[in-house]
Amino acid sequence: MTVAILDHNCATDYFGPSFRRRQVGPEDELVDWFLDNLPIRVPRGSHATVFREPRLQSGFPDVVITIWNVKTTESWSPERTHLTDRDMRVMHHIGQRGACSPNELQSLFSDRIAPCIERLLAAEMVRPRKDAWAARSLAKAFAVRRIIAVEAKMTDWRVALEQAQLNTWFASDSYVLLPHVRRRDRVVAEASAAGIGIWSREDGEVRPATREPDPMPRSYASWLFNEWAWRAHAGGHL
Repeated sequence: MTVAILDHNCATDYFGPSFRRRQVGPEDELVDWFLDNLPIRVPRGSHATVFREPRLQSGFPDVVITIWNVKTTESWSPERTHLTDRDMRVMHHIGQRGACSPNELQSLFSDRIAPCIERLLAAEMVRPRKDAWAARSLAKAFAVRRIIAVEAKMTDWRVALEQAQLNTWFASDSYVLLPHVRRRDRVVAEASAAGIGIWSREDGEVRPATREPDPMPRSYASWLFNEWAWRAHAGGHL
């Protein structure tokens, strides 16, 4: 499988994200172990792009694994590289809401909406529909199949679980990563109730709840990972 790991050492001017610098210690070593073993399956024709502590509106998730289909991106316009975080907010709203009038978009995103629409049009992400703007086919515009978020903690699993729940605003799958978990530990029950998975270094994967991954995109941040993964690949970072 093709896997790329991106962190603060990458030159990100071209593809967008910023990262927190790694803090040396046991938790960092736990994440190293996880990435060295990366217990995920990448389907044929897909890449896995791993972001280590990327900056998001909600903070810095320890690991975000973006699995995306390469063929979907082959016809994408180079103009997509000019899209901004704000453009992704607008795109997600149009995709969720359906065709939106200029007045509706202006009321939500202010009168600076025109440049966003111009960039989305140039990138072939939206199209005009009568007196409104509509999103183009999600199957053609969105290459990501899964976004897996992982929060690592050495001891305080409750904090890890809270962060993992927060990560569901953009991720299809959310996990906590711990050094050791016994099957009857309380974290297993609470994670199961929250729909959060568990990976542990000493015990292998502990999956307390079986459920279908949440559909993508969940938010504009899902769109950000979609764009960042593709740009990193197009820019030669993979």
